[in-house]
Amino acid sequence: MKLILHIGTPKTASTLIQNSLENNPEWLAEHGLAYGKVLSPDANHITLFFACANAVHDFARDYGLHSMEELAEFRQRVSDRIEWHKGQLDDNIDTMIMSSENLTGNMYHPEEIARLKHLLEQHFDDIKIVIYVRRQDDAILSMYGEYMRRGFSNDLFRDFVDVCMGPDSPTPYLYYRRELSKWVKVWGADNMIVRRFSSVDFINGDILADFLGIVLNTWDPNLDGFEPSRDDNRGLSAPMLELLRRLHPNIAFMKDGHPNPQRTLLTPYISQMPTHPRPVMAAGTARHIIRHFEPANSWLKQTFFPDLEGPFFPERPDHPTQGNLGRITEEEIVDLTSQLLSKIWIVNSNDL
Repeated sequence: MKLILHIGTPKTASTLIQNSLENNPEWLAEHGLAYGKVLSPDANHITLFFACANAVHDFARDYGLHSMEELAEFRQRVSDRIEWHKGQLDDNIDTMIMSSENLTGNMYHPEEIARLKHLLEQHFDDIKIVIYVRRQDDAILSMYGEYMRRGFSNDLFRDFVDVCMGPDSPTPYLYYRRELSKWVKVWGADNMIVRRFSSVDFINGDILADFLGIVLNTWDPNLDGFEPSRDDNRGLSAPMLELLRRLHPNIAFMKDGHPNPQRTLLTPYISQMPTHPRPVMAAGTARHIIRHFEPANSWLKQTFFPDLEGPFFPERPDHPTQGNLGRITEEEIVDLTSQLLSKIWIVNSNDL
């Protein structure tokens, strides 16, 4: 059986891909495909990362995993689950899909990648790695939105950019040469399918068509009957990000060394807040970011796109001289706060 292993990177519509695949089992089966079962309670196969990690990740503790001995036992359970799922499939299904952006977002060590390869090679004859790479200026802006939404930071955007380009970057996967060369060493470049995360590069301008085209090995995938998920990560508006940044000291993700229960309760309502006006960075900041990552992007071009003309990520003329991040008026504060409180009240009143 063949395996398509989608490894992200983070902030490249992974949640949309995962939820859409999870929600369309009949369509997948009709096309000889199955979305893997790997002991994950949701569509993200983060359990592959837990099972192969060098240490117990904080998120793994939510799965009751607290020691390396428990991780080793869990890895065997994951392996058994994969084999069980294969045994449940109809004879016409010849390809399984697995997906987790955590494999690039959190898996940094070559021995972890090698451990993953060993795990999967026990079950599949042919394994292809699919990865989407996003231009770093867009990726950092998207991750900044995620940090504000989740309550991870109260950095101004310019300070967040400096952190992402510093030695303790929360986005190390954006150093594509350093991180993907580890995957190349373990899996081989011929087994990796690298795609630019850009609508102009997608098949039919659509990320789902692009991904399924790769899986089905066609430039013209027929998605009739395939229903895209509506349950995916939404980016918030620029004023909402600024409001959350200012609220951070009172409702941060962590409190007294533990996840803040107040923030946990608030997160679903925050995710329903306005998405426009979209966050936009200044042109100078975008150029600064792309210049910083130029060696990584040159490596991508040389390794996977040797015939590509021009830079791997071309110049972007659409950035304004001044961005809209870090700005919010008193009227916007009142309006957004009122909207947030009303969402909480409506949901809670329904429980009365």
